[in-house]
Amino acid sequence: MSSVSSKYIDIPQTLPSAVEFEDLGEHLLCFSARAHAKVVMLYIKFDGLVESINKKQNNLALQAITERLLLRSRESDIYAHIQGMEFANLSIQTSENHVAIVVEKLKNKLAEPIFLDDGSRIKLNAKIGIAEYPANGSTHQDLLYVASRDVH
Repeated sequence: MSSVSSKYIDIPQTLPSAVEFEDLGEHLLCFSARAHAKVVMLYIKFDGLVESINKKQNNLALQAITERLLLRSRESDIYAHIQGMEFANLSIQTSENHVAIVVEKLKNKLAEPIFLDDGSRIKLNAKIGIAEYPANGSTHQDLLYVASRDVH
């Protein structure tokens, strides 16, 4: 199990890294092309580090976010920790309202306060960008670029 380190982040990776996500994403896109399936890329960005919490609390917040993302996932969904407070999801679109349902469920779950060890709580605002295959691109990088630019 690898870890990510920076000024504020030093957490075990329980989600694929950005590099692993790209590899998994390309495999899913190849499958989708053969199966004529639509794929949705969600780019999930949080309001960054809350300056009033320390490194340990920030790491706990990242772990709580990871757990919440995985609780909302299907076996076929691919979630990844891109960097800092940014995550992504790649999933096969299963219905016409798939995107709206997934985004609403994610926003509701991620809006819940995160309770920290010291008894305090923080609330982070999640913004989600969307890109669809094949409408917004044919490669993982195309979709990631469009979804990250669409964050709102």
